[in-house]
Amino acid sequence: MTRPLQSFWAHFDFDMFYIACELLDKPEKKDLPCAVGGEGSVLCTANYAARLYGVRAAMPTFIAKKLCPELILIPPNFDKYRKFSDIFRGVLRKFD
Repeated sequence: MTRPLQSFWAHFDFDMFYIACELLDKPEKKDLPCAVGGEGSVLCTANYAARLYGVRAAMPTFIAKKLCPELILIPPNFDKYRKFSDIFRGVLRKFD
């Protein structure tokens, strides 16, 4: 009863943010191993289905494809991520 409740902390885990944005447009792929990245590059992020194979963010694509040959690569779309990020920041501004 003596604890001050006028402020609080919130933690938002954005580890899967890019792929979550992509899967909004591709819901049929949500249970398939997917990652945002390109050939000859490193992955920006991977969904949980891909993580079951050991695929992780910042992993070189060629290693990810060896771990998960059926991995679906989705090219990054930073304009889309910026749009959704702006929406999220707007929600935070409203309640902060």
